[in-house]
Amino acid sequence: MKVLAHHLVASACCIAGVFLATGPAAAQETGDQNSIEHVTVTGTRLTERGAQDVRIYDQTSIQNSGQSTVADFLATVPEVSLNSPDNTLLATTVRLRGAPFGSTLVLINGQRTGSTGGAAPFGMFDLSTVPLALIDRIEVLPTGSSAIYGGDALAGVVNIVLRSDFTGFEVDAGYKGAGHTDEKHFAFAAGGKWDALSVSLMGTYQDQSPLFGFQRSITANPDYRRFGGPNLGTAVYGTPATIFSVSGNLPGLNASYAAVPAESTGVGLTPANFAATAGTQNTGFYSTYQSLVLAVHRIGLFLDATYRLGSSTELFGELLATQYNMLWVTTPPSLQLVNVPASNAFNPFGVAVSVSGLVQGAQTLATYNYGEKLLRPLIGARGNINSWHWEITAINSHDINTPILRGQVNSGLLSTALASSDPSSALNPFTAGPMGSQSLLASIYSVSTTSQGDGLATTVNGFARGPLLDLPGGALEAVLGGEYQYSSLDYGFHASRDAKSVFGELRAPLLGGGGDNGPLVALDGAIRYDNYSDFGSKVTWQAGAELRPDDGILVRGTFAAAFKPPTLYNLYSPVSGFSVSVSDPKLNNQTEVVQESFGGNSHLNPTTGTSGTLGVVWSPRFVPGLQLSFTNWWLHIANAINFPSDQFIVSNESSYPGRVVRAAAPAGGVGLITSVDVTYLNFGAMDEQGVDMNADYRFETSVGTFTPSLAATYMTEFDGASSPGLPIVSRLSRANNDGIFAPRWKGIVSVGWTPDAILTTWLAGRYIGRYVDYTPPRNIGGIWYLDASLSVDLNRALDIEGPAHMKFLLSATNIADTLPVYSTFFRGYDVFNYDLIGRTLFARVQVDL
Repeated sequence: MKVLAHHLVASACCIAGVFLATGPAAAQETGDQNSIEHVTVTGTRLTERGAQDVRIYDQTSIQNSGQSTVADFLATVPEVSLNSPDNTLLATTVRLRGAPFGSTLVLINGQRTGSTGGAAPFGMFDLSTVPLALIDRIEVLPTGSSAIYGGDALAGVVNIVLRSDFTGFEVDAGYKGAGHTDEKHFAFAAGGKWDALSVSLMGTYQDQSPLFGFQRSITANPDYRRFGGPNLGTAVYGTPATIFSVSGNLPGLNASYAAVPAESTGVGLTPANFAATAGTQNTGFYSTYQSLVLAVHRIGLFLDATYRLGSSTELFGELLATQYNMLWVTTPPSLQLVNVPASNAFNPFGVAVSVSGLVQGAQTLATYNYGEKLLRPLIGARGNINSWHWEITAINSHDINTPILRGQVNSGLLSTALASSDPSSALNPFTAGPMGSQSLLASIYSVSTTSQGDGLATTVNGFARGPLLDLPGGALEAVLGGEYQYSSLDYGFHASRDAKSVFGELRAPLLGGGGDNGPLVALDGAIRYDNYSDFGSKVTWQAGAELRPDDGILVRGTFAAAFKPPTLYNLYSPVSGFSVSVSDPKLNNQTEVVQESFGGNSHLNPTTGTSGTLGVVWSPRFVPGLQLSFTNWWLHIANAINFPSDQFIVSNESSYPGRVVRAAAPAGGVGLITSVDVTYLNFGAMDEQGVDMNADYRFETSVGTFTPSLAATYMTEFDGASSPGLPIVSRLSRANNDGIFAPRWKGIVSVGWTPDAILTTWLAGRYIGRYVDYTPPRNIGGIWYLDASLSVDLNRALDIEGPAHMKFLLSATNIADTLPVYSTFFRGYDVFNYDLIGRTLFARVQVDL
């Protein structure tokens, strides 16, 4: 906390100093207020987007969705194939078209982000660190873009554009509710402009309550035989517990085990009380007691300011400060064949017995509390020199995460409580209620483990943009620039690296005559050289072409090479060892116990990728307001970084020299294996291909304006091996336990209606196609989620005049309350595609002054 406070003060002073140190003379020189070029285009540093297909989701789209986090909103768009549930990953990310974790680069206001918190091992930015209320729009570029942005843009880029340049004052308060869980939201925005200076400040607060497994039918009962699946219930989590004999039958019973009766008080029992339950067990499952929607508290502040130094130069700064705390009620305390001596005050059998079952009364003591603080100040300057524009920025992104695991067992206190003959201090596993007082249980399950992760990314970049010469279709525009980034990670170990980059872009409008929307023929390209201090250098490039044979038709295509550097965790995480068994093919497949070493590998190479698109955009002149687009795309990923299996390395010993160590060989023989190195390695490839389809239409009628739209992604290929030793398998519409797969179809169809200046409505259906469950041949999916929203201008509706402008917004998600079906995924439902929360209503009031 002290480190963050220090950085916050220092960053604020730096920003203030940049704006104030210029003095009164500069403040008086206002000049031309619109002359400084400030253009941010996702996928390029040029002023024109070029051949890249970028999807832009504005604030209206975000509000209509009814979602309240960045990850949840992105999960609704077709090009994002899978959800990113924090109850499984403990971090949220975005995965374009099912590509592996960490293959999408996240930008904030067009600038790179570093890895954060619990997401650092995957080399990805945790989207939970950015509150949705601070966001103006989200831009998605689902194509590799390392030639523009460097490493990590392997499968594409998501640019989060924060609200800025705000004038006035705005307050937004809302409440979102669903069965057994809710959220509270509050946000404000304030800003002003004075001659040379403009400043705006945004703030947000969000509080989300948990949802437990027992509060939804699919996770409350682990006996999935009713759906054709197994019974996942075990005696370890049974409620109440089950009593087992140490040897033979339990005293007074004709069975070696008996379930504690459902009505048992646990006091004054005899073996006769167990006669009816002899030979039966009480069972349960850990997911039932976990919070499957986590309790989250999130706050965020975003400050941005611009100061003009005359007509050709301006200084600017940003400060993003966020904090969120996530509380996960995790696997509950349980007893697994724990010995209960005859001395236990409540033991009715007079001899030692074993007990398995949930420790009732302690269900919520085992928690994982995760806190993340992010501080990201940015300062920069931009300006014009004749027809050229230049810009320099410096960013210092610092995140601190503090995981605390609470409620772990103190084994000594547990043994003492189980052996105690004093009813006030003895644990009572023979009751159907709490096994002890809250103070007793809290003392037994009191062990906590606290750790801390610290990530730092300092980036300085600059570029110049301008025309080189005139071509028949317009000016040949160029960008030249460079970037330096230093990053470090403290995650139980310390590692750091720096990277230096130079880059360039060109856009050549070769022929004019393409109509009002651009040249007839244009080419664009980019090249970038990155040099990393740990693994070396990488050159990436991309190219695109545009053809406009008619005023309403654009044909475009792109090709790009991209890469993802090995993360600091991949390279330098400590190597640990365990004993495992392998079959030795050089010794007739005999079983040998060997020492396994796994962890970081400093000799890793980057994961590489190539991608391409070919598509057409058509705006027919005979149907004003209609735009259709069709884009065929493909992606190839190679040299992915994964852990191999021990057996794979042993079976392919000659291909991985030095990873299998053997003892000295007897004469004419082969030595026994002593150790196997299964640290990270580069292995395998993924291939994806598909089609994106979009249709947007806007037309006026006598009853208002209608805006129907359709967006869909149809995948035709997705296969590959995720780790060494596993076969290449189809991942298209086939769920995979490593989480790398995608449904063939994902789409959304919607229609907006604005009858007048008072009311705006929106209705949408989101579709996820059928796919094979984790255990074939079951099929799941083929589901629709229905969403709707409305916005009411309260001033006009209530005929209110005054300085305050009030708006009411109401959105509903999953209106039909479509809940998960049974899946063979370990939670009993597929967390990557199904919605456990069900129907939600989100009501908000917004007041502008």
